[in-house]
Amino acid sequence: MFNSNFYMLKAAMDVAMLRQEIHAHNIANAETPGYKRRYVEFESILQRVMDEKRIKLETTNPRHMKGFSLPVKPIVRIDYSTSYRNDGNNVDIDREVVEMVENGMRYQTLARLFSMNVERYNIVLRGVR
Repeated sequence: MFNSNFYMLKAAMDVAMLRQEIHAHNIANAETPGYKRRYVEFESILQRVMDEKRIKLETTNPRHMKGFSLPVKPIVRIDYSTSYRNDGNNVDIDREVVEMVENGMRYQTLARLFSMNVERYNIVLRGVR
């Protein structure tokens, strides 16, 4: 029923929410000795899948309407490559806050695009021009 934009936007919004959680977790552990910052990897994985052209429509029954399935899931990784302090912690609060704000703006944009897509369907269903 819906085009692939709905599913792509939903996936992107889910990733943005996960990123907010990870940034909040990093900030909460900024003073924890030995804590290593976490980050979400998604876009590079999506790009690799798109380059390989593995995104396909998926159905479970030949009589089903054609749907869209995104075979990509975000991965939470741990950054072991750096340490900012003698206790091994590598959380940079300034970086986390900047990335958190940037991610929040991205989520707002995605939510607006999603809303615009829904409104288009509502216009068609109501027959309003």
